[in-house]
Amino acid sequence: MMLDELAIDYSEYLKVNNENEVGALKDVVEDMLTRLEEFQTFMEMVRALRMESTVMHYDSIKEMKSKVTELTDTVNKLEKLVNKVGEDVELVDQQLTEAEACMPINKDGPLNTILKPFFKKQEDHSSRQLPAYEPPVIFKSDDYFLATEAEDALKIIDNDTTTNN
Repeated sequence: MMLDELAIDYSEYLKVNNENEVGALKDVVEDMLTRLEEFQTFMEMVRALRMESTVMHYDSIKEMKSKVTELTDTVNKLEKLVNKVGEDVELVDQQLTEAEACMPINKDGPLNTILKPFFKKQEDHSSRQLPAYEPPVIFKSDDYFLATEAEDALKIIDNDTTTNN
C-alpha cells in the first residue's frame, strides 16, 4: 500500500497541465498569421501603386525623351560653335599681332617722343607699303543653328524663367 501511495504521489509530479502554454502559443501563432496577412495585403497595395505610378510616369518620361535628345543636340552644336569661335578669335588675335608689327607704332616713352623731333631725323613711313588686309572667314551661327531652333530655344528659356519666378 505504501508503495501504491508513493507511486500515486510521484505520478502527480509527472502530470503536466500544458493547456495554458498551448493556448498562449496558439494565440501567438494566430497573431503572427494575422500580421503576415496584413503585411501581404500591404505589399500587394505597394506593388499595385508602383505599377500604376510606373505606367503613369512612363508616358511623361517617353515624351521627355525627344526633348532631351533635342537638348543634347543643341548642346553639342553649341560646343562646336564655341570651339569655332575660339579658333576664330585666336586667328584674329594672330592677325592683329602681325598688323601691329607692321604698323609704325611709337615704342618710346613720352619724354623721348617730345625730344625726338629735335635730335633724330624723322623716318618717312609713307613710302612703306602695307600689305592689303584680308579679313578671315569667321563663324556663322546659321552654320550651327537654324533660325527656328534659336527661336525654340529662346521660348524654352522664357518659359523656364517665367515658371521659376
